Amino acid sequence: MPLGVGMLGYGSIGKLHALAYRSIPGIYPTLPRYVMAAVCTSSNETAEAAAREGGFKRAYADMRALVVDPDVHVIDIVLPNYAHKEAILLALGAGKHLICEKPLALSGTEAREIAVAAARSRSRLGMTFNYRFAPALARARALIEAGALGEIYGFHSEYLHGGYQDPSRPLTWRMRSECSGGGALVDLGSHVIDLIRWLLGEIAEVFAETKTYITQRPLKKGGTELGRVTVDDAAWTQFRMASGALGSLIVSRFATGSADDLRIRIEGSKGALRFDLMDANWLYFYDATRPAAGAGWVRLETISSFPGASVPPARAILGWERLHAESQYRFLKAIFEDRDPSPGLADGVANHLVIDALYSSARSGQWERVAAL
Repeated sequence: MPLGVGMLGYGSIGKLHALAYRSIPGIYPTLPRYVMAAVCTSSNETAEAAAREGGFKRAYADMRALVVDPDVHVIDIVLPNYAHKEAILLALGAGKHLICEKPLALSGTEAREIAVAAARSRSRLGMTFNYRFAPALARARALIEAGALGEIYGFHSEYLHGGYQDPSRPLTWRMRSECSGGGALVDLGSHVIDLIRWLLGEIAEVFAETKTYITQRPLKKGGTELGRVTVDDAAWTQFRMASGALGSLIVSRFATGSADDLRIRIEGSKGALRFDLMDANWLYFYDATRPAAGAGWVRLETISSFPGASVPPARAILGWERLHAESQYRFLKAIFEDRDPSPGLADGVANHLVIDALYSSARSGQWERVAAL
């Protein structure tokens, strides 16, 4: 029997994941067979539409029904943040493997509860931190591990979006802390925090200042009744790594003129690296060991260098959807090979512990220790 994939949720990210699942057999034809078994949304009407559009065999309006479906073996959770914990616990209880969009839950406390439940289950849990799979960042990690940068001194990172500047933009779950777990730090920062840990090791201490620019918004489009925004629109943060390196991260959903601007620069005793998501086909490397006459930034070609992929060719430009396809492929491959996926549960929990410490620092005005896993 082929592996059956079920999906909880079918918003914009759910549609992207469904597209990726449909494309993976063509990219990696040697991967064992799987089928799009079922999808669940909030109503029968939208579920039926999602099944037709996404290529799923069955449609559900109750996630419990999907979770217990015997033809569903793997569950992809693309629900709003506030629904993650319930869905994960249901999947773990039913013995299903699962992959969850970031963040894992709403807080470190919830994440630890999930970890306890997962320890009692035979299920495997993966996380969607898709930027790990950019070939340029994989090359960056390889260079760091090979010692090309020497001792890491520090890093500078940012993830900037525009689009929230309009005060008439309605209040949504993303702007309510009890539903989202946080604002820009959760929405954008979680991605970069994962990359920092993946590239440079554990984060020991943090300092943060947050800002909410528009504190009230209409409850619905065109309405006059207002509700309170309870999350950060932007944050300025600093990090002390366990290695001794220092770094910074700026996140904002109010960055006028920005599209999807994720940038990271890492500096060491022997060299430096820089990456820009809007220029994602290349990694830039500075080799400080070269003679002065030959010094300078070198553009390393990475483009679509995915080992084992049959299409597109490695010379093809990189697309955002390809990173999601790679993330989901690596998860499925781990399940077929009966091993824990990476990124996995520990990465999801660690991410929350860093974010918790950042919000604690923003309240206290002090440096805060990141809790141990």
